[in-house]
Amino acid sequence: MLQQDESRMKVFQYIASQYWSDDRVRKADVGRSGDSWGVRFYENNLWVKDELYSNKSEGYAEDAAENYTLGIKDVR
Repeated sequence: MLQQDESRMKVFQYIASQYWSDDRVRKADVGRSGDSWGVRFYENNLWVKDELYSNKSEGYAEDAAENYTLGIKDVR
């Protein structure tokens, strides 16, 4: 489901939406990369990780972003 090299930032053609935690510590950007939707995760304004979801919908990526900002999803 995730691309091979998870240690590098992916190229998003555009960011469709952003999610923030209530305390503004966690941020997640939902974006499009090629034929896949993905999420760019930040903590304290520093990039943590990108995840790309092949064959998944924009809603799937948005759910992942929201779960991260709510503290449900851990990406480390």
